[in-house]
Amino acid sequence: MSRFAFLVGKTYTRSEVRRQVGLDPDARGGAWYTGYVEHSGVDFIFCNVGVAGRTGHDYDNHFDQGDLIWRGKTHSHINQPTIRRMTSSGAEVHIFWRTDERSAFTYAGIGNPTEVSDETPVKIRWSFKSDALRAHRDTRSKERLPADVLESVTPEHVWRAVQLLLDGYSKHQFSPSTDYDLIADNGIRLAPKAVFGVAARLALGFEVLPKHFTAGEDSLSFKLLRHAGYVIVKKDEPTPSQPQELSSEDQVWAEGKTKLVTHLVKERAKGLAQAKKSQFKHKHGRLYCEKCGLDPVAHYKTIHAESCIEVHHHDTHVSQMKERHETTLDDLQCLCANCHRLVHRALRDNENGM
Repeated sequence: MSRFAFLVGKTYTRSEVRRQVGLDPDARGGAWYTGYVEHSGVDFIFCNVGVAGRTGHDYDNHFDQGDLIWRGKTHSHINQPTIRRMTSSGAEVHIFWRTDERSAFTYAGIGNPTEVSDETPVKIRWSFKSDALRAHRDTRSKERLPADVLESVTPEHVWRAVQLLLDGYSKHQFSPSTDYDLIADNGIRLAPKAVFGVAARLALGFEVLPKHFTAGEDSLSFKLLRHAGYVIVKKDEPTPSQPQELSSEDQVWAEGKTKLVTHLVKERAKGLAQAKKSQFKHKHGRLYCEKCGLDPVAHYKTIHAESCIEVHHHDTHVSQMKERHETTLDDLQCLCANCHRLVHRALRDNENGM
């Protein structure tokens, strides 16, 4: 039985993993910020899948039928003490992975080394006992993934997929769109099937191919993309105007201040609020206000009360953002409508020098 409990499919930062194993979460540097580390006889692997690491090394880590094909560090080999320990009988190796260098890691489970290749860097096939990963692996033999599997794609996965594609990510097997476009930030058009395919890969942990799902007006993929806050239009349709108008209430908050208007508009960026709420709910199990603690569903006794929670850009004030500043979900905060208005009132007063 494992000494440390992590939830398969849940995302963790390195700091959160350190906290859970009883270490200082705020410590920076050292072995914990490399590809793998040992603590109390237990090993932890943090790896990128389909994307190079910060050092530029890209060893083609990938999932194959639910197993992870993984490379060790640059000069690693089968006889190194660390590799021998991780591949020995009874070893406990917790594996975390991500497809975006800027994201948190998804927990895959405890890895079982079923193949170890005598190469440099060493190559290991890790299998997992997790029922969730095994179910996903089994569905790969089917031409179409079932709806309950595709519904694992959340607005957070969709938002991250859009960011990857906007950054030039191309390690997928989806062609340019022929009939429809998904409208991303600044009116940039992306292929809806590529967006959903990459999002599904993030959600499921294996390569999702064009044959695994359908696209089109009545498809589940389009429904989930729209649920994530994105507009999909036909190729011959013009790009919808992106209203920058503020409600009368917003106008009271901003009082014509350009920076506050920009702040409000950024909080309404496509897919951003839905992605943050999805991440927050996945992490905490419910939506509540990070400022006053209000749980609107518990208070109003209806799931519709989740609409009382809004998303606020709190980490870097818009006035301090440099050109091409990229927002991450950790820059955002979930607030109830009242606390959100209070925060913007403070921002307005700050703009006015009050």
